[in-house]
Amino acid sequence: MLGEKAHATPCKAMEGLVAEGAERIEDGSEMEDVAADLALIAAAQKVEHYEISGYGTLRTLARQIGELEVSKLLTQTLGEEESADFLLSEVAKPILQTGASQDYEAKTGSRQTAGV
Repeated sequence: MLGEKAHATPCKAMEGLVAEGAERIEDGSEMEDVAADLALIAAAQKVEHYEISGYGTLRTLARQIGELEVSKLLTQTLGEEESADFLLSEVAKPILQTGASQDYEAKTGSRQTAGV
């Protein structure tokens, strides 16, 4: 759309985030399930936040130079990344509830029945 040929350029920051995610997967085998799941979600959200930052910046630049069609496409992609981040947060909620319940039971020796 901008008259330039697209070309792939490796992103060292993203490579680092992906490597960190791989470490969380490896470390997860030594953790309790709740902690391992939450660590993996946190690693995935770091990737989403990095993508949100990048697409948001590019969208703003496109608007500033009057490339409204480019901005529109970037807005769509930004929305997809924000949705993925939201879904990860939603997935984490019941896991956090489970972890809090397990922690309560371990500390008190009794089960919590209403809200954590």
